[in-house]
Amino acid sequence: MNSFLLALAMIFTFSSNFVAGQSVFVIPNNASLYSEPNFQSEVLIELEKGTNLEILTEEENGFLYVNYNNTQGYIYYEFVGKTLDEQEKVLSYNATVLNNTTVYSLTSNEKICDLEKGKRVFLYQGYDKDKDMLAVQFENEGEILFGLIRIEDVKPDGVNTALIVAISAIVAVVSIIIILLGITNKKRHKKLKKQT
Repeated sequence: MNSFLLALAMIFTFSSNFVAGQSVFVIPNNASLYSEPNFQSEVLIELEKGTNLEILTEEENGFLYVNYNNTQGYIYYEFVGKTLDEQEKVLSYNATVLNNTTVYSLTSNEKICDLEKGKRVFLYQGYDKDKDMLAVQFENEGEILFGLIRIEDVKPDGVNTALIVAISAIVAVVSIIIILLGITNKKRHKKLKKQT
C-alpha cells in the first residue's frame, strides 16, 4: 500500500526548477521570510505581494533561500513566481482550460486573473477528481503565476477517466482490506486475552 501511494506521489511530484541568481516576486498578499527552511522557524519579515527577491540557493525542503534588501531568509517556493524574459516559456503544460474561468489565490479566495478557454496550464499537484479546485501554474503577461481554478474548467492531457476511477477503486479496496485486517487482529487479540 505504502509503495503504491509513494509511486502515485512521485507521479505528481513537482520540481520548482528555481535556480540561484534568478529574480522572483511574491504572489500572495503577504508571505513570510523565515530564518530556516520550515514554517516553525522565526519569521524575519513579512513580504507584500509583488515584492522582488533574488534567489541565493536552490530549493531545500520546499523553501528557497532568498535575498530581500540585504535580508536573507527562506520563503516557500509556491509563494513566488518567476520573472520571465520575453522568450522564456513556462516549464511545461499538461492541461487545457475548457471554459473561460477565474484563477484564485492559493492562500485566499482573492481573484488573481481570468483565463480564457483554450489556455494551456500546468497542474503541478496532479489531478484529483474529488477536489473542487486544482492548483495550476501558467504564464500571464510575461510572468509565471500560481493559483486555483475550478476542476470542471480544466482537462488534463491524456487523462483517461476510467483509469482515474480504477486507481481510486484500487486505493479504496486496499484501504478496506487494511481496516478489516486490523479489526480481525483486534478480535483475535481479545479472544486470546480471554483464554489466558
